Amino acid sequence: MSVCTSRKIIYYSEQDAKEALIRLHVKYQNSSTRTFYTCDQCGYFHLTSSGEIDDALKEAQQTKKIDQLSEADYWIRKLH
Repeated sequence: MSVCTSRKIIYYSEQDAKEALIRLHVKYQNSSTRTFYTCDQCGYFHLTSSGEIDDALKEAQQTKKIDQLSEADYWIRKLH
């Protein structure tokens, strides 16, 4: 995992940032992280709690994908 001079985690593509955003909401149901942005310092993507909710996150919330993945994660951790 790479870190920017801003001390934030670097995501090398928009898709990586979207997946990380959803994973964060799966792990932490009450996460305030809403979207991602392109960093002026490193040129890559970082997650943020500022701004509009990303469309991929909205869709994952509306289709209950986050709830389903959270439940699956719970059982995986419980059975290991």
